[in-house]
Amino acid sequence: MYPERNTPAGGLFLLTLNIQDRQPWLAVPRTRDVLLAVLRTWHMERNGRILAAMALPDRVHVLLELAGNITAAQVVANWKAALRRGAGYPETFERDFVGHRLRETEKAEDYGLYLYLCPYRAGLIPAEEKWPGWWVPEAAVFQFPGALSPEGLPPAEWIAWPEEKFAGLTVEK
Repeated sequence: MYPERNTPAGGLFLLTLNIQDRQPWLAVPRTRDVLLAVLRTWHMERNGRILAAMALPDRVHVLLELAGNITAAQVVANWKAALRRGAGYPETFERDFVGHRLRETEKAEDYGLYLYLCPYRAGLIPAEEKWPGWWVPEAAVFQFPGALSPEGLPPAEWIAWPEEKFAGLTVEK
């Protein structure tokens, strides 16, 4: 997505911010926690609404709805600056970000499920553990959590789903 592009309010977006040179600095718990705190603060300020966030070692995906006249580029710039300040890291994100506005035919549920499964399907964590970089501020937004185990873990068959299951989604990998 180009920073100068206007992103109208009310649209659902999937934003992906990659770490420079794909360094895994979001794998550091303190850095990941600062990132999630930045997202929580933004969500509470009501500049938009975050549906889900998935912090992976080398990138973060955020499914959100923009509000007001704020653009995705402004939001991302604020998040990046706040994370660098809060984490005290000289490392940085790639200059741009990848943004996709969900079309009317696309469902936030599908994107939320894809994001939730990312660390499991990538083999970053066993199915018996919860991924610490997953955040959903409003659980009722998605239906799939109702099928998770009582501990919030995915069914094994979900992890084994073929890539074609998510072929229609526009996601930066």
